[in-house]
Amino acid sequence: MNLPIIKKLLYEKAINRAFFTIWGIAIQEFKMSFTQFFTFRSPILSFLRVLKYLFLSLNRLSFGRSARLSYAFKGEDRLIESILKPRITKTGFYVEVGCNHPTFISNSFLFYRRGWRGICIDANERLIAKYQYQRPKDKAVCAFVSNSLLPVEFVEFTNDVLSSSDKAYIQQCLQQGNRIASKKIMQPRSLTEILDEQQCPKNFDFLSIDVEEHDYQVLLSLDLERYQPRLIIVEAEDFNPEKPEQHPIFNLLKSNNYRLEGYILTNLYFTKLNQQKEV
Repeated sequence: MNLPIIKKLLYEKAINRAFFTIWGIAIQEFKMSFTQFFTFRSPILSFLRVLKYLFLSLNRLSFGRSARLSYAFKGEDRLIESILKPRITKTGFYVEVGCNHPTFISNSFLFYRRGWRGICIDANERLIAKYQYQRPKDKAVCAFVSNSLLPVEFVEFTNDVLSSSDKAYIQQCLQQGNRIASKKIMQPRSLTEILDEQQCPKNFDFLSIDVEEHDYQVLLSLDLERYQPRLIIVEAEDFNPEKPEQHPIFNLLKSNNYRLEGYILTNLYFTKLNQQKEV
């Protein structure tokens, strides 16, 4: 193998690197489609889903770089990919708290299509049930995550992405015309307990938290000495980038050796310091 020629093809021109990257991603997604989506729980529907993603993998080649997909609400998955820079053939691990729907506005589905696995947690039992059919290789857990052990009332809105336990936030949603679908009392669980139970790796690629005004409490429930994700993405709508030290999430993660890489829209992106990067 002539390495100088390969390096020249990959690095001399950006357009060459983009071409090979798109082909590499398409091949990886194509290769992993059957493994990731077929399940004997629903053989016919899951096989049709396999065909769907096989077609998507091949079809994107005709669009080139313009077909770089994002399944997240505000392109969070593309930012995660840009920060972690994983090898195309790498299969990593994620934890998503407040995962909501398996494919719609998901921060982790882009990676699932490429063969990654993870733990997806949400308090909405109906949405969690979808994971065993649409993302059968993930571990899906129905739980309300918090650092407190006191029972809470979890309110599900008809627009389920707004579901929350925060009374002020719920009132705000009601004033905006959103309707309540159901209410239920839930016993909170710590994130550490759930990760222990699901045998999560101690060091994994990224943790995503989006739980509508309860994000700080989720972080407090995680033992950051035992579990050390390379990247943490957490929603903080009240964050002031000019005065980051005034926000509890910033101070908590900074004290645990995380660095703020950026604040985009309502999300904070933190990377773990002094952790050897993948080569």
